[in-house]
Amino acid sequence: MRIKAAILAAGKGSRLCPLTPFLPKEMLPIGGFPAIHHVVKEVVAVGINELMVILSEGKESVRDYFTKSLLVKGNTAHGLSRERDELLSSVKVRFAYQKKLLGTADAIYTARDFAGSDPLLVLYPDDLLSWKVEGQSVKTLAALCSLACAEGVSSLMLREVPHEDASNYGIVDLMSKKTNGFPYVRNIVEKPIEYKKKHAYAMLGRMILCTKLLDLIPVLPLNDHDGIIPALNQEAKAERLIGAVYNGPHYDIGSHEGYLHAVRSFE
Repeated sequence: MRIKAAILAAGKGSRLCPLTPFLPKEMLPIGGFPAIHHVVKEVVAVGINELMVILSEGKESVRDYFTKSLLVKGNTAHGLSRERDELLSSVKVRFAYQKKLLGTADAIYTARDFAGSDPLLVLYPDDLLSWKVEGQSVKTLAALCSLACAEGVSSLMLREVPHEDASNYGIVDLMSKKTNGFPYVRNIVEKPIEYKKKHAYAMLGRMILCTKLLDLIPVLPLNDHDGIIPALNQEAKAERLIGAVYNGPHYDIGSHEGYLHAVRSFE
């Protein structure tokens, strides 16, 4: 068994208006490269060599970045082109289109046939983490990928947020029971109005979904508001879902403030 990856890049980036009607948020520059370039580097650092990027109509520039020459007469993109080509030598990138923007669950299920019998690492490009091999995010994802292959457990990367911000996120309640050092998930609540538990762990844009969970998507009453959470909670009840708390660098580049923070940090 191996792991495949999918980047969910179909969203319109409404939080980044007025930038995104002209340039997809995944193509906004950070550290000399489009934002999505850094997410693909993370995929490669984890050791995955098959990737699907889920797009929507109007985001062809994302596909073009990975499929067309960056060298145009008179430009100075030689370094960018060389690094892009080197990255693509380590991973096969495919593309699929979400025909209607019906939410996260539908976007993930677009990659169901691509996943086949393998677990699927799902990455949200709004969340930019470190792609360095020695970094916490890569080490954690590699460990979770191994568990998905060995034990068939799906997993979520989490980060602790202030209680007053809990209503902005899907909040995960963890058990004391663990497997290989990672706690099982008890349940997930989408944007709770009031959260009184000791720790508020928010879902981060990285999850590894095994085939049992992927196959729940078309049979559960999923909607745009709840996204993939009903399917995740079903697996949590069966003790087939674990969480990993991430404490490293994180940039929410789907907001103006988060994008500017990332730009400054990657200078």
